[in-house]
Amino acid sequence: MTTVMEQFPPWLRDVNRLFGQESGAVAGFVPPADVLIDDEGVHVYMDVPGLGRGDVEIELDSDVLTVRGERAFPYSTEGEGRAAQRIERGFGRFERSLRVPRGLDPETVEAALRDGVLQLRIPKPASQQPKKIEIRELDPAAH
Repeated sequence: MTTVMEQFPPWLRDVNRLFGQESGAVAGFVPPADVLIDDEGVHVYMDVPGLGRGDVEIELDSDVLTVRGERAFPYSTEGEGRAAQRIERGFGRFERSLRVPRGLDPETVEAALRDGVLQLRIPKPASQQPKKIEIRELDPAAH
């Protein structure tokens, strides 16, 4: 099994997000993802807590798998004498683009959302799957 790594490690993305936001601003939502590749195909696991099926859009174009959606801010800090003291969870629109092997068929993508985890399975076409080569006996008289 092969694991596809993104260009930047998650800790660097988190540090960049921490220093890039204004004081008191709500951080954007960037769902973490795992991409695993084996002989059968590609498996993607993306944490999208609080989202339902209608909140996520998935697209496969060539070798780029894109997941878009929005994690809505669940409450108002305006009025009722309420002020945000600390908001650590990220909210808002997001888009993640992940590289996958070329030649995958968008019609075969299977998607499920279970316990806040988006699970995608994209089978490799038969032409990309490994093929075992059988060694046959040679006819000794042929030499």
